[in-house]
This record gives sequence, structure tokens and C-alpha cells, in this order.
Amino acid sequence: MRWEDLREEEFDDAIERSGGVCVLPVGCLEMHGQHLPVGTDTKTCTYIALEAARLEEVVVFSGLYFGSVPGLHMWKGSIDLSLELRLELLRELCSEIGRNGFDTVMLLNGHGGNRAVLDEFVRSVGGKINNVKVVTRNEFQYGIQRLARDLRGGQKFPELTEEDKEKVLTFAENRYLTGHASVNETSIMLAIDGENVDLSRAEAVSGLNLHITDGYRRRPHSINGELGFWLTDHPNSFEGEHIELSSANIGRAILRRRIELQAKACGDLKKRYVKKK
Repeated sequence: MRWEDLREEEFDDAIERSGGVCVLPVGCLEMHGQHLPVGTDTKTCTYIALEAARLEEVVVFSGLYFGSVPGLHMWKGSIDLSLELRLELLRELCSEIGRNGFDTVMLLNGHGGNRAVLDEFVRSVGGKINNVKVVTRNEFQYGIQRLARDLRGGQKFPELTEEDKEKVLTFAENRYLTGHASVNETSIMLAIDGENVDLSRAEAVSGLNLHITDGYRRRPHSINGELGFWLTDHPNSFEGEHIELSSANIGRAILRRRIELQAKACGDLKKRYVKKK
């Protein structure tokens, strides 16, 4: 159930059917190489949230495009609001969702750069805002490497042709680089928003790791420090290779698994937090 598509009179029934759970997709606007749209992360997590809601009924709020993209102002298309404003926006949205009758909000994260901020946000409010429980989940838990593992294990993927399977196994066996704007995201966007993918621009900039910072010790909990390391090693805001191995079918296979995982998470959340009648 999509929040903005509901009529006012339908909300009571939607709250009942969803167990009071509302999913708020959180992505960002940032450069994804030269071949993917800047809204890739929000488009993806919103799509996954909506498709998962078909399997496990919850209400899905409009996708949030304002994520954590510090240091990325050199490229057009990125929007980086202040941390204070983004945190206040999350507080207000969770509070308003609660005021409408929901008692649980899942922040479904589709952008790697949001992880630390969202986790800290939930901790800072003690997992609750005005009696509304708030949890966070990353939707990018499944990609081409796990797809290859499952294929080798005999699992069936009706979305894939033999050519697609060969591409997946080739990618995994050669351990090609996968990360930001890589085969994972490219395949997914080919599946859900193909008209805004330009594969002819996939090699316009390099997505290879320059390994400039290999000799430096990285502090695993240093958010800005880690971003600085990543940008130094990947100055084109692109981390991937062999984008030609992407396909919409591979994207559909990855998406199906991610949607199934999200639906399960929603079901588990409803069992854990739904008020006992």
C-alpha cells in the first residue's frame, strides 16, 4: 500500500492490515558513474519496499531523496542537506506517521553512505519517537556474488537465461570489482528504470580502485575518514568494472531475493512489535 495513493477514509483499514507498520525508504541523490541516474538509490529502495508490501502488507511512505552525501559536491545532481536538517526531517516524518495512527516505522536504507547516520539516529532517539517505534534496515543485502553462489548451489532463477547465468558465474569467478554504480546497481536499474540507463556511457569514467590509500590504516568507525579514503581511491564516484555483464534479467533475479528478504523483515517486525489485541 502506497501512502500517497490512499484516500483518507482508507487509512484506518490500511493501519489494521499493515499491523501499524509503515516503511520509509531512504536513499539519496548522487552521481552513479556516467551511466546511471542520480536517484538510483531512492528509486531502488522504494521499488523494493513497494514490491515487498505485496507479499507482506505494510504501508510504504514516499521515498526520501535526501541522504548523506558529504564531499560529493563537485558533481552536479547531488543534493546534500545539512545533517541537522536531515535528522530533524526524519524526526518530524516519524512523528507525523505516528500521529496518523502507525506505531512502527522502518527506515529502509538504499544508500551505503546513510548507514552510520541512520543507525546513530535510531540509537539517539532510543528506538522511539513519541511512542512510535523506529528501526532501520539496509536493503542491499544481496548481489551478484551471492547470486552466483546460489546458482552453483543449484537454486533456480527463472529470470535468468543461460547467457545471463554465464555472465553471473564469469563475474564471480573472476572476482570482478563490484560496488557503487557497478553491475549490481546497473542490472537493477535496467530492470526497474531502463530508459534512464545509458550503457554507452559505462566506460566514460573509470570505476577501478586506484589503491592510493592502501598503505594507510583505516579506522572502521570513522565516517568522514572512510568517505575520504573511498573518494581518494574512487575519484569518479564509481566502483566497478565489466558493466557490459549487466542485464535486466540479472537485476530481476537480484531484486526478487531482496524483495523476499524485505518482506520477511516486515513480517518479523509485525510479529515482534504489533500490539497484541
